[in-house]
Amino acid sequence: MGHNLCHHPSLIITNYRRITKTELATSALKEVIAEAGFDAADLQVALGAIASANELSLKQSDDEYKFFIDRTLIYEDHDAFMFQRADSKSGRWYLRIYDEKKKKPVIRSLRTSDKTTALSTARLLYIEIKGKIDRGERLKSITAVELVNLWDKKLRDQISDIPHQGIVEKSYAVKRYFLDNWMQYIEYLRLSRTPIDRIEPQATRDFGTWLKQLPKKNTRHKGERSLDIINNNIVEIRRMYKDLALRDRYISSNQLPQIDKLKVQRDLGAKRDILSEEQYEKLWKYIQFNYITKKHNPKKPTRELETRKIWKEFIFIMSNVGFRPKELLGIKIHEITNNPNWDSEKNETDCLMKVRRENSKTGRARVCVAPVRKRIERILAAYKKLGVTHQPDDYLFMNPKSQERKQYVRENMWNRLKFVLKDSGLQEELDTEGKAISLYSFRHTYACWRLRYGDVPIHLLAKQMGTSIQQIENTYGHISVEKQADVLTKAQEQIKRTGFVLNQPEVLDIEELVTNSQSNSHGYEISTVKTKKQKIRT
Repeated sequence: MGHNLCHHPSLIITNYRRITKTELATSALKEVIAEAGFDAADLQVALGAIASANELSLKQSDDEYKFFIDRTLIYEDHDAFMFQRADSKSGRWYLRIYDEKKKKPVIRSLRTSDKTTALSTARLLYIEIKGKIDRGERLKSITAVELVNLWDKKLRDQISDIPHQGIVEKSYAVKRYFLDNWMQYIEYLRLSRTPIDRIEPQATRDFGTWLKQLPKKNTRHKGERSLDIINNNIVEIRRMYKDLALRDRYISSNQLPQIDKLKVQRDLGAKRDILSEEQYEKLWKYIQFNYITKKHNPKKPTRELETRKIWKEFIFIMSNVGFRPKELLGIKIHEITNNPNWDSEKNETDCLMKVRRENSKTGRARVCVAPVRKRIERILAAYKKLGVTHQPDDYLFMNPKSQERKQYVRENMWNRLKFVLKDSGLQEELDTEGKAISLYSFRHTYACWRLRYGDVPIHLLAKQMGTSIQQIENTYGHISVEKQADVLTKAQEQIKRTGFVLNQPEVLDIEELVTNSQSNSHGYEISTVKTKKQKIRT
């Protein structure tokens, strides 16, 4: 240790022999201890303590690792090594990493008995597992199939009859369809059995392009897939990975799949096609003078003709009030009322129709001013000819064949519309123009014609239709009122011939209406059918 022992004054040599390295080191250690103020007895105690500690540590290690054979360090990390099991004859190698955060070991099979191969695999696996431990990620990986199943359960738990308090059954069905598309794509990439944290983020970039080229399973709607729907699909998949896989630490943020959205050329037209004024009049004339008449349908039973009359009023109520198909089908008799604040003349033509929050797309209840009293009277009269008398809690559009007095479903109304469009010759004309008319088109007809010919403020229209001003502007911002007065007048007269009412909608507040009704002696009455002689109220 740099000292000359032969000339040290305290060291007396009595026997000339060769000094060993051990003796030399011991003498030097004694000298250092003496200089520090300790003696040989202190040194003996210290060495004894160290030996005991080492013995205890070794004993503990032997107990812990008694089933481990040929422990081999992966890197210079004593908490990570590979080993073979003493109780196994397979000779398979395993990796052991101690998780300091959770205070427990992580053991993974290296799936080989070859030490060289095992070491190579262990080093790669070490980097992966150690990285997850450091980032706080889950060590257990899941596949895309398992992720989709977890997300599907989460969605099903959110199903609610009330919009915006969860998701309705129809919304769940759409999301389930999106998930099925994703799984089909993952299988196409042959990644269905690959843990999601091992899928390269860029591997899924072309999901949108792939889905666009995929043939439609549903032949009802022909043509190319909607780019908007494809992008909605992409948004849902991104949400699943962010709100579940990332949140629950199955992946890190840099492992989120990269999915390119498709570029959509935004047109300035309405999102839904509508009939022109001439086409609407043609449709009305066919229904009024052909579809519902005995003269043109001599072989049709009375029951069918009365059912056709009910369907006719459904179409034209939607055009005159702006309901969504689901909203109109879901209205019950007790939700059709008078307004006690109106005069008798207005109550002769108009009524109030309430949309319950659970029946509304927005989850908000509203009352619509509906200039359709006569149409409702004709509906109730047609049902009476079918042997059906409505009770206050019955649906207005009740399926007369239903023993449970259930409402008509949208499919019933859509099938009749398809027949009418084809039989009237309108469908051929629409195909030539590239128009696709649906039940929803009549709601859009209401909005377009109010804006074009009725000079209706957007905020009033938004409240009547149960939507936002922004949505009205986005959907119908293309509409510009023609300057020529004669064109406007001609169009209005054409529309009025069909029974379309262009009055400016009156928006009523539910709470205000109830308050006024309570203070009014006539109350808030439920109206049913009236004749020229009397009004029948329930």
